[in-house]
Formats: sequence, C-alpha cells, structure tokens
Amino acid sequence: MPRRVILAGMVGALVLAWAAPAAAHVTIEPASVPKGGTATISFVVPNESNGARTNRVQIVFPPPPDAIASVSVEAMPGWHFAIKTQRLPKPIQTDDGSIDEVVSSITWTANSITTSIAQDEFAAFTVNADGIPDGPDQLAFRAIQGYSDGTTVRWVDPVTPGGPEAEHPTPILQLTAGSATETTTTSEPSSGSTVASTEDNSARALGVIGIVVGGVALVAATGALMRRRKR
Repeated sequence: MPRRVILAGMVGALVLAWAAPAAAHVTIEPASVPKGGTATISFVVPNESNGARTNRVQIVFPPPPDAIASVSVEAMPGWHFAIKTQRLPKPIQTDDGSIDEVVSSITWTANSITTSIAQDEFAAFTVNADGIPDGPDQLAFRAIQGYSDGTTVRWVDPVTPGGPEAEHPTPILQLTAGSATETTTTSEPSSGSTVASTEDNSARALGVIGIVVGGVALVAATGALMRRRKR
C-alpha cells in the first residue's frame, strides 16, 4: 500500500478519534459554582433520538437539607414551564426574609412541534439559583426527558467517581468554596428554544480544522519527498 495512503488514513483516524464526542448527556453549565451564593446555571439537553423530537424536560431539584432557597426561570421562546414546590419542615432564614417552601421541580414543555428540540440539536434551560447551600460539595439534579413519540429518558443513574460511566448519568453541579456574595453566571445565557453552538463546540471545531490542515500539509510534503526520490 502506498505510503501516502497509509499516512492519510492515519491522519483521518486521528481526526475522527479526537473530534467524535462522547455520548451526549444532560449536563449543567457551568459545571461548578461557589457555595452559599447566587448562580445562573443552565441544564443543557441534547436530542439523542433518531426520529423523535424532545418536547418536554423536567428537572428535579435536590430536596432539603440541600435545597436551593430561591429559583427563578429564564423565559424561553417557544416553551412554557411549570414550577412545583414543597414546604420545608423548618423555614430557611435568608437576607430577604424567611422561606418556608422551595422548588422541588421545574417542567418545561414545548408550545409546538416546531419549537421542540430536533435531532442533532440541543437546548439550554436556564435558571437563577439564589441561596446555593453551603454544606454539600455537590448537588444532584435528576432529569426526565420526554420525546414526541411518547418515549422518556430518565437521567437518574448514580455517578461514581472512578467507576464505569453510567448510561444515563444524573446531572451533577459541583460546589466550591467561595464568598457567600459571589455570583456565577454562564458566559452567554440562552435566549432561544434551541442553541446551535457553544464556546466549547467552537473551540473543538477550530481544533479539528487545525488537525485537518496539518494532516493535509503533512501528506503533501510526503508526496513531494517521494516524487523527489523517484526522480
């Protein structure tokens, strides 16, 4: 087999291996926020179905004592939401007064099939969380994803550090030590029902382009060298 063919195959395999993303999961952005403060977080939901569209997303919030004191929801064109709360056995004292109930879940539903999440798309469902608990090191948010064909995917599998990857891992928000007044926000909050790209995807795309260009240059140089040897 000619050397240039082997080299081109190796370059192609390298690009594909680097660029191919892991199985898409429901994730939280940013992945970590300071304890005891306020943060804007997004639940990023990809559509993994080959034929159906995601038309319903439910996020179940951590129960007491790790409950978030107050949550507000960013408006999302083409979707509406419903908030379910639960009463606390003991009120939480905050700077804004006493809170005796917290959000237990938020359910987003697409207004129509055209505003739902199509194949190879994802959407970011954003909330502002005020009163991040300062005790735990992480918060687990169970997610239930509904499709237009009636099927449901439950993102509730336990995540074990160092263990095998869960098929449907529970979205985890890491909590770090920080000032109680510190506020964390996403770099670019979602303003539409479907998000086409993120900064991470852009960086990945640029990296792939760089590898492809380098690989093409390497193949061309090898071919020129072989032609010189033949002459």
